[in-house]
Parts: sequence; C-alpha cells; structure tokens
Amino acid sequence: MLVQSMLGAITPNFRMVVLSRDNEGWVVKFHLQDDVEEDVEEVNDIICQYSAYQDSSLKCKWEILFGDGELPVNSETDRVVYRRKEPFD
Repeated sequence: MLVQSMLGAITPNFRMVVLSRDNEGWVVKFHLQDDVEEDVEEVNDIICQYSAYQDSSLKCKWEILFGDGELPVNSETDRVVYRRKEPFD
C-alpha cells in the first residue's frame, strides 16, 4: 500500500523510503537529499494516501530526514520500499 501511495510522487530528491514498526505502530522514514518544500508536500500527500488505504485503527507516524551523507544501515525488521541508485565511493 505504501508503494502504491508513492506512485508518481517520487522525485530525484528522494534518496530512500523505509517502512518499520515500533511499539506504537508503523513508522515511515523519508530520506531526502535537500529540504525542498514541494517534496515535503509530496511526503504529506503520500502519508495521506497511505492512511486512506488503511482501516481507522492504523497507527502511523513518519519522519523526514535531510542530507546527502551516507544512508543508514537498516535493521533486519526494516523494509526499504524505495532507494535511488547512488554512486559508491
């Protein structure tokens, strides 16, 4: 459902999107290269669409992380649902 919500919303500024779960519910982390207002609005639209696909009991929060440094290593329980191709040094 998250991938479906992201269709047509991803721009070259999006580096990675990760879906995980904590004690309170689902967590979606958006890693963006730059703080671009239009992309932040896209994230809000993605979460709105994702929530619309779920039932009312969905507990979901999201984070937007900015930067062009090395992307974090995810735990085994995290699911990368999008990652752009980036050159390796």
